Amino acid sequence: MTKEILFTEEGQMVGIGAHMCAMHEGVGGVLDTLSRMFLAGLRQNERCAYIAPEESVAGVRRSLEEAGVDVADAESGGSLVFITEREQLLKDGAEFDPDYLIEAIKNLFGQTMEVGYTGLRLSADVPWISRDVPGEDRIMEFEAMADEVINNPGVPLLAVCQYRLSELDPEDSLEILERHPLTLVGGQVYVNDKYAS
Repeated sequence: MTKEILFTEEGQMVGIGAHMCAMHEGVGGVLDTLSRMFLAGLRQNERCAYIAPEESVAGVRRSLEEAGVDVADAESGGSLVFITEREQLLKDGAEFDPDYLIEAIKNLFGQTMEVGYTGLRLSADVPWISRDVPGEDRIMEFEAMADEVINNPGVPLLAVCQYRLSELDPEDSLEILERHPLTLVGGQVYVNDKYAS
């Protein structure tokens, strides 16, 4: 049986090697859940990384501070990583390239394990990374590759890909669901019956 880890402090468990999507109307509820997910990770000696615009990161920082986390100390110590400049995740700083982004995730995971963390919790606003740059139409290619890397029972990597429903057409929504074995809805993780393994 796959080892499970605490997803949030409220007690929900997920298997190690979890790849999930959070499709939402507004980012507020997702940020609250991400903050609780990161809080549980920090308490289990996991590194937590968030790739998103500054306003979203600010919300997570605030929530963690309210929960008693010394965010500045966690950032300087490396247990919290916030990436708000997407250019470092784009090939040549300008192109969304799935291979390049997957390599960046693999490198972050490798560094995380090398320095002694028990795992990596990662969340990314994927459309924000790819918006209005060459290659932005390659998101599903990235998600298929990410599922192969992340969705591995026993590999201590948990990833949440965020998507805003208002920015998706129904076909995109279905394709995103097909690429994620788990979905995050209302702060709870569910097995996704639309997943095409």
